Amino acid sequence: MSNERRQHYRVSPTTERDVVVSLRLATGLQSRAVLIDISAGGAAIAYSRADAPSVAVADQVSVVFQSERLGEPLVVSGYIRRIKLSRDHANIMYGVAFEDWNPNRNDLTPKLRALFNEREAVRVEPREDEEVDIEIVLSGKANRVDGTLRDISVLGMGMWVSVDDHPDLEDGSTVQVDLTLPSGQKAIKLDVEVRHIQEFGERARIGLRFDPVTTGPDSGSQRDITQYVMARQIEVARVDAERRRAMEDHYPTG
Repeated sequence: MSNERRQHYRVSPTTERDVVVSLRLATGLQSRAVLIDISAGGAAIAYSRADAPSVAVADQVSVVFQSERLGEPLVVSGYIRRIKLSRDHANIMYGVAFEDWNPNRNDLTPKLRALFNEREAVRVEPREDEEVDIEIVLSGKANRVDGTLRDISVLGMGMWVSVDDHPDLEDGSTVQVDLTLPSGQKAIKLDVEVRHIQEFGERARIGLRFDPVTTGPDSGSQRDITQYVMARQIEVARVDAERRRAMEDHYPTG
């Protein structure tokens, strides 16, 4: 299924907590990974460079999914299709192509099956000490709408605006947004589609989907977004791991 016809949506925080993703090498060595993007055909995962496994393009691997709803771990065979080092050389992203596993996927519960039926991308939020400003340029109008970033993935993003500003936006409309990510050196200009608008008191949350034509995988803006998502995911995973170790030390089970 082409990217244009495939429905895009983001992995929910609940899914991220419920499903643990690991990469298993042909040697049997297995290590927990950070999920960036996933579909029925493959996944993009990442590691900090210090923790990255030693693999090469075309190496046979398996991606292991663990969840209480699965019972036993789900192991999907595949191979390394691409390896990409982040611009700051701190993280490495691996593209894994899955082998045909339709019979296995049919055995999943509906909620977990949905994880692989359509493309999903992990969304990340800025750090608490980061406020990423976003400016929406309204097509054919002189005025602009200012807001802040709520979350972002390789497929789209959410932003907060004043409830007084969102009437200028309409579901399904196409607008341009300007933002500078904390890890970026220059402003990013993106063509986006307004997917939904929800009011929360004095604020409104706007869901935006990137234009797949102008924000394709080889575009500079998509590379910048991928780098930021990957870095934040690894940062969050490290904090979670440190929190788990502290809990285990404080409440030993042995």
